[in-house]
Amino acid sequence: MTSKRQFFKSGAMLAAVALAMRGVSLLFNSYITEKVGAEGMGLLSLTMSVYAFAVTFATSGVSLAVTRLVAAALGRGEGKRAKRILRAAVFYALAFGGTAALALYFGSDLLALRVLGDVRTRSSLRLLSLSLVPIALSAVYSGYFVAVRRVGHNAATQVFEQAVRIFLTLFGLSLCKEGEVEAACLALVGGSSIAEFFSFFLLYAQAWMDRRRHTMSGGGTGGEGRAVVGFAFPCAASAYARSGLLTLEHLLIPVALSWGGLARGDALASYASLHSMALPILLFPTAVLSSFSGLLVPECAELEGIGAKKRLSHIASRALFGAFLFALFSSLLLFLGADSLGRLLYESGEVGRYIRLLSPLVPIMYLDSVVDAHLKGLGFQVYSMGINIADAALSVLAVLILLPLFGADGYVLVIYITELMNFILSLARLKRALPLTLSAKKLLSPLLASLLSLLFTVLILPARGDLFTLVCRFLVGGGLFLLILAFLGEGRKKAAPAKSFPL
Repeated sequence: MTSKRQFFKSGAMLAAVALAMRGVSLLFNSYITEKVGAEGMGLLSLTMSVYAFAVTFATSGVSLAVTRLVAAALGRGEGKRAKRILRAAVFYALAFGGTAALALYFGSDLLALRVLGDVRTRSSLRLLSLSLVPIALSAVYSGYFVAVRRVGHNAATQVFEQAVRIFLTLFGLSLCKEGEVEAACLALVGGSSIAEFFSFFLLYAQAWMDRRRHTMSGGGTGGEGRAVVGFAFPCAASAYARSGLLTLEHLLIPVALSWGGLARGDALASYASLHSMALPILLFPTAVLSSFSGLLVPECAELEGIGAKKRLSHIASRALFGAFLFALFSSLLLFLGADSLGRLLYESGEVGRYIRLLSPLVPIMYLDSVVDAHLKGLGFQVYSMGINIADAALSVLAVLILLPLFGADGYVLVIYITELMNFILSLARLKRALPLTLSAKKLLSPLLASLLSLLFTVLILPARGDLFTLVCRFLVGGGLFLLILAFLGEGRKKAAPAKSFPL
């Protein structure tokens, strides 16, 4: 089991890298939105929704399969078996990645005209198809580094890939004329596709050197190819269902908006404002939670294996409370900075409005990721995937019903409905697996601190949409939250112990 110090050290490293990359990505997203416009971003988002399904098929669960099978083999001292698993996974990735690439390239006409309804996406789809094989192969080596607990290699590769992508995209955009939406989209996807090749070569080189430094000895029983397929494909099948439903959902959003009376260009712009601009800002702080949540999976799996249920319950309760604090703090800052963030990053009041509307949902969204991590660590990944598939199916139905009636605000309702459903079902399953207990006052104190600091900050600092107001609101709101929380915490220490209740 990983020591507490090592756990937080690894989590802090991953969180720092993820925050830096997301920060750069947000700024870069702001820049390209200015270059291609909201309609161009909407067109790009539609293209990437189809590409996301192609990536799901190309990888087909291979990364998780490599992580679990290689880790198990090395744990038994079967180093040679681990090498053969890696080799079998490479052939698996080549087969699925190659099939996905051919299907996307030769199906680009049908997808552009019949599915996306815009011929301008055809060239971008063809260019993106070239990246599917290196993405599938990268998933193999990424899974290997997680298995051997050397995640620093993955972090370094992600930073390098991001730098290459930005450089190539900026170069491509500099060659485009103003108003050429199709050419701008080609520049964006071209930079991403070439960066994936660089990413694969770097991961492969690191894996090759890593295996040379760490001799893998010890045999095994054979059947590595069957093991890879047997583990990866069932995971892939459920991933296909969820990814397909998500792709369908995103394809239907501009269509449903147009049913409500919006023109095609305006529908694409509204879709981009919410999905490509507001949501990345709302999810920016999850870089911290995701880094630590990912590390919780092997920890929970190990404790579950030795039957340490009390320890598991203690870790889960502390993790949920910590996530609750972090999510409330993030929700507060996002609400207070919504107008400024929308105007500073995208020169859009509409983006700020969406951030403000969705910020109260942030605690649920963030906590759900922590609950999911515990479920996967406890071996309930199939149940978790089932919830996600139901979530995606409900989203498709809600998009068709609510968006024609309420426009883009209808999609805000869709997000609220599906996120709440997902969280309630996931938490209910975790409660059945572990006896979670938290103090009532421990939960109410941060909630009260958040509400009081929000009210006070809004009263003394009206929203103006500029950088100075953003900084002042962050400092005042965040500072008040911490002060009130500390005061309430001191009161709790002096008072009698609060009664606990099941979560």
